[in-house]
Amino acid sequence: MPLSSIGDIAQSFALRRQSVELNRHMDRLTQELSSGVASDIPHHLSGNLLQLADVERDLSVLDARRDVARLATTDAEVMQASLDQVQATTGDLAANALTAGFTAGGTQIPTVTNEARGALETIIGALNSDVAGRALFAGNRTDAAPMASADLLLGTLTSALAGASGINGIRARLDTFFDDPAGGFATGVYKGGTDGLTPRDLGAGESVALDIRADDPALRDVMKQTALIAVLDHGSLGLSRQDRSELIGTAGEMLLNGQTGLTGLRADLGFAEERIARAESRISAGLASLNIARNELISVDIPSTAVELEQVQSQLETLYTLTARSARLSLVNFLS
Repeated sequence: MPLSSIGDIAQSFALRRQSVELNRHMDRLTQELSSGVASDIPHHLSGNLLQLADVERDLSVLDARRDVARLATTDAEVMQASLDQVQATTGDLAANALTAGFTAGGTQIPTVTNEARGALETIIGALNSDVAGRALFAGNRTDAAPMASADLLLGTLTSALAGASGINGIRARLDTFFDDPAGGFATGVYKGGTDGLTPRDLGAGESVALDIRADDPALRDVMKQTALIAVLDHGSLGLSRQDRSELIGTAGEMLLNGQTGLTGLRADLGFAEERIARAESRISAGLASLNIARNELISVDIPSTAVELEQVQSQLETLYTLTARSARLSLVNFLS
């Protein structure tokens, strides 16, 4: 029906409705042209959303795995730095203990025992490292630090060694304290879990376990020798200077030998870091590919959208012209 054949009010409403529809259409096209993405995706895909749902589900899975991989990277880096600190500290102590143990008169013994106390604090501090409140060397009990303080360790060890008969007695009690499941280390010093963490799922059938615990034999061995050196000058042990010198020298040798075990731990951790890095690269590539696929599904044809926008703008300008002309009509003009 021509506009001139309907009443003025009806004509006004018709023009206004057309103006609103054209403005909405232009707003939608402008948004799509600026973003490159269809504003009405179901309509854009003709109601077939299955492929888009599959892509978005895969994106969600890979996003979660990327978060797991990034967290594993952070954990591994902190663990590697902690082990490096343990190795550097015990390596320096080993060299000084060997020198003190085989120096005539043992004049360096007090200096080395003091160094060992500081070294033990450093070792325990490194093994109590955490990320976001999660203890890294505590096995499956990540809610608390795995190691008691150096003071507690040295206090309980001194009590365990007191009254031992000579060098052999000291060594026997030292082994019991650190290596026996019922010894002081297992029952009062190490407070972490007895099982490792669940391996981190990196996707594609690959997982990685960061399950080095503070009670690992390699770590326990260097703590054993460090703690022994630290308590050797305690009066309750009743050791002669010669006995202390011999025990320090032997402990230095054991610390030096223990570097091999620490290197092995760090090498295993380095291998895990490499696997995590490869998984991160794979996940990033997968995310990039899926994002491209998603964009192809929901993106609009920019040139076609631009042409359609020009057409709508032209229609809107024409409607404004018609509206202006209609507003100027009056009964006098109609009758004249």
